[in-house]
This record gives sequence, C-alpha cells and structure tokens, in this order.
Amino acid sequence: MNITVTDQEQCKKQLRLEIPAETVRTETDKIAADLARKVSVPGFRPGHVPKSVVKTRFRKELRDEMLSHLLPHSLGDAIREKDLKVVGEPSVEDLKFKDDESIDVTFNVEVAPEFTLSNYKELPLTKREYKIRDEDVESTIDRLRQGQAELVPVEDRQAQAGDIVTVNLKGQVDVGAAEAPVEDIEQQDLEIELGASGVLKEFTEALTGTLSGDKRAFAVDYPADYKPEKYSGRRVNYSAEVTALRVKEIPELDDDFAHSVGEEFNTLEELRSDIRSRLEREAVQKSEAELRSSTMEKLVDRNRFDVPEYIVEKQIDSRMKALFRQMSSQGMDPRLLKIDWGTIREGQQERAEREVRGSFILEQITETEKIEVSEEELTAEIRQYADSIGQTEEALRARLTKENTLDSIREQVKHRKALDLVIVSAEIRTEEIEGLGADEPTTGEGERTE
Repeated sequence: MNITVTDQEQCKKQLRLEIPAETVRTETDKIAADLARKVSVPGFRPGHVPKSVVKTRFRKELRDEMLSHLLPHSLGDAIREKDLKVVGEPSVEDLKFKDDESIDVTFNVEVAPEFTLSNYKELPLTKREYKIRDEDVESTIDRLRQGQAELVPVEDRQAQAGDIVTVNLKGQVDVGAAEAPVEDIEQQDLEIELGASGVLKEFTEALTGTLSGDKRAFAVDYPADYKPEKYSGRRVNYSAEVTALRVKEIPELDDDFAHSVGEEFNTLEELRSDIRSRLEREAVQKSEAELRSSTMEKLVDRNRFDVPEYIVEKQIDSRMKALFRQMSSQGMDPRLLKIDWGTIREGQQERAEREVRGSFILEQITETEKIEVSEEELTAEIRQYADSIGQTEEALRARLTKENTLDSIREQVKHRKALDLVIVSAEIRTEEIEGLGADEPTTGEGERTE
C-alpha cells in the first residue's frame, strides 16, 4: 500500500492511501465466499451459489461490505506505519475506484500536536501564603450569627438602615429614539436590606423612613457598565409599595450561641478555636491550589502550539456540562433560562484551548521523566474518589471498569505527579497575605430585577 501524508492547518493531516488491486480482489473474494454460503438464489442449492453469481447479483452489497472491512484496516496500518497519534474520528475526503480495481482514498485526520517542550524545571514561581487574623475569625462568627438571625416585624417606627423592607416593585425603562425597547419591570415581595453593600443608594434613600403601606416613586440612573446590559446607561422610573418592615434580631455572642452552632462547643472560645483551625486549613488548600494553577498557566504561556479542534470541543462540552450541573444544584433549570448558550459556548473557547494545551504539556513531561502510576497509587485515588461521592471503593471501581474510564483516572494521577515534579524543582518566592482575601464585591443584587 502506497501512503502519502500531507500536512494541513493546525493539527490536521491528509492521508492518501493507494490500496492495491490484489488486496481489493482478495478481500472481495473472501466476502463473496462467505456470502455465497448464506444467500438464497433461485436455481442453486443453499450454500452452493457460485462466487461469480454472487459478485454479479450482489455487486453493491459486496462493494459496501468490502469497503467497511478494508478501509478501517488499511487506515489503521497507515497510522501505525507513519506513527501518527490520531485523535477523534477520521473522515473520508475522497474515494475512487480505478480501472485496475485498486482504490485511491483520502482521509482527513486530526493528530496530537508535535512541539518542543520548553524548560519546565526551576521555574520562578510565587506562592501566596494566607495568614489568618483575629478579624477573620470574628467575621466568620458574625456570618454565623447573621445566619441565625430572626426577622421580627417593626410596628413602632419608620424604616432605617439595616431593616429589611419588603416591597411590590414596578419599573419603567426610559427608552431613547435609538435604543431597543425593554419590557417593564414587575416584582412582588422583593426583600431589600437598607444600606447593604449590594443595594443601590437610590433604593436605600427612597425607602428609608417608610412604614408598611407607604408608596414611593424614584428613579435610578444605571451606570454604563451595569449588568445586565439592557439597563446599562439607562434611567428606570420605579414605584414601590411597602408591604412589610422587619428587623434582624441577631443572637447574643455567648456560650449559648456557640453551643447552638454545634453541640461539641461548650464555650465561645472553643468555637473560635475550631473556626481558626478550619480557616487555617482552608488557607493552606487555597495557597496550594493557587500555586498549582499559576504553575500550569506559566507552563502554557511558555509552550505555544496548536491543539486539535476535536479535543477542544470535547473540553468545551465538559465545561458546559459542569455549568449546567452547577446551575441545577442551585435550583435553576438551564433549559428554561433566556440565555444565549451559543455565546456562552464561544466564551469557553480560549479557556478550553489552554486546558487542552496544558494536558499535552503534562503528558510530554510524563514521557520525558518516565512517570508511571502504580496500582497502589491508582487504588488510593479510587478510594479517595469513592469517599468523596459516598460510594464503596469496590462499587466505584466496577463502574469505572464498565465505563472504560480507569485509564482516565490513571492519566489524571500521572499528570498530577508531573505537575508535582515541576513545582518541587521550581524556585518559589513566598508572599504573605493577611487573611483569606476579600470576597467578590456585589453590585446591586438587592434591587436587581432578574
């Protein structure tokens, strides 16, 4: 068989195979002989139909069957001979039967990238180490107290900062001549905490001093960078009817509160000690996770090469499924949301490409360093995974074996060991950070209308 390989763009190649006539005839004769024993043709006893009759009467069926056997087999031989690392499913670009019965066929294939790995040892890295402060502990305790707060109706005064005001809200968006219309806003029983960081000041100012039953009208000029974008740079005229006014009653900071958090805590100091220990563990985990992430980013930045579209698309699929699972776990049905999923998918492209590139980099490091995964390491990984999802090790191993995903688990462990090697050899500078870092700022969730 004559094989010609032509490079295409990115990780694509064309394989042109010239399959000899003798090979085609041999495969056709074998299939014809097998078919002759099975088919029924008038005038011939079952199992005694001559091959010549089968070739004439079942010409198309013979050709289709021959191609279904011969093409995959020939392609596999060509891939092995040319030592190609094919990913995804090859496709037929062109297929011709020549006069001498030989076949000329061209396949399109995607292959793993070929690249020269940059130096991955002694990388300059920065490790952020988070120092837990007393105020971090007290902030956590305050959140626990807020979580146990009770909302008590207010009847003897007007609304003030910190109160929870429940309103029926209506809003009308001002639309300029060149702007697309936006549907009116209407929300029932919307709860707004006056003065909270996530509430626009216009809402706080308009509702401060109200009583249940009061009505207020006010306008909000949304900034140009506001999300969702349909309100950005626009004025919305609101009318709000107050239906309830309540205040948070927070439990006293004492031993009884500590015991309410957990029966194992008899004193407030015991609770504080437990929170500090937990925050310190989180600090270590966060530091390690950030170091591993920044190491991967540096490796990817140092190694620029194209990656197969097929694998990138699979990675995007994986990221989209994870997004759907996350939304579902939060009580949202992605199918019912008015979201441009095509745009969301496009937004995953760059991140997915970097993740795929990182995977190829780690794979080449494992080959260079001859990193292997022992059965003990694989068992430990399966055991840890089983514990995290509440299954027995035996049940999980059986499922992974049935799904043919054990090799995927083994590859994950191998890649993790490769990244460990890179980090161990790195030149790491330590940067001390006070606390666990600020939370992401809110931008008006209390008054949002979607």
